[in-house]
Amino acid sequence: MNYLVFLDTCAGELEKILSGVKTMLVKEFDPKHSMAHPVNPGDSLYFLRDKDGCAVRVKATVVRVLVFTNHSDEDLSHTLKEMQPRLQLTEDQYNYWLAKRQVLLVEFNNAHKIDMVHVAPNKITDRSDWIAFKEFCEIIQQSISKDQM
Repeated sequence: MNYLVFLDTCAGELEKILSGVKTMLVKEFDPKHSMAHPVNPGDSLYFLRDKDGCAVRVKATVVRVLVFTNHSDEDLSHTLKEMQPRLQLTEDQYNYWLAKRQVLLVEFNNAHKIDMVHVAPNKITDRSDWIAFKEFCEIIQQSISKDQM
């Protein structure tokens, strides 16, 4: 499966990913919704610089997914601190994720630039979560030919 992943521009996430400093993301986990498209090793992540943009610039491959259920704030706090060298969370991001009950820690590698792909804005109306897709034809901006008008 492929995923469109929205990054935090203010935290400089795309730059951290491209430099190789950031190799893990936190994703909210809701078993009721996530089971239709679970993130697995071997899946591809396509990064959008921010929630407003529609241009994919970077691709990476998932190598490990850890499901974490927060039994107490200390459990998740310890895990986030332990994984901080890979996560590179800002203080605001850390506090945001600390409040969640279940999260996925998604480790990736091989992050590299790709030719820019423009995603159709109507394909990403819900920007609150990663968007699963099988083929780029499901999400790309289609140009309208004169014959179709």
